[in-house]
Amino acid sequence: MSSQLNIYVDQGTDFRLTVQLFDDDDLDLPIANYDFFGDLKKLYSTKRAAEFEFEKDGNDITLLLAADVTSQLTPGKYQYDVMMRKQSGELSKIVDGLAFVISTITEV
Repeated sequence: MSSQLNIYVDQGTDFRLTVQLFDDDDLDLPIANYDFFGDLKKLYSTKRAAEFEFEKDGNDITLLLAADVTSQLTPGKYQYDVMMRKQSGELSKIVDGLAFVISTITEV
């Protein structure tokens, strides 16, 4: 069962969110060998608005959207989820929720 987490993405900025996959830092799990996938969509039935990139560090993963990606998003409510595939092929949803894209006022 996945965790639910609503996120806020500022349009035109770099987005980073670190998710701790396991509470026990002493666990030496091979997440470096796991594959992660994540999409942002207006609705589950619509085409992808953005695709997350991932960084892995210990038991944590960081979801990333570059500023050039977030600048293409229309402000409003989206849905997202993140899937993890283990080396065995087992596929799990680890987090999902709503993503709110917020307009940015300052032009850079």
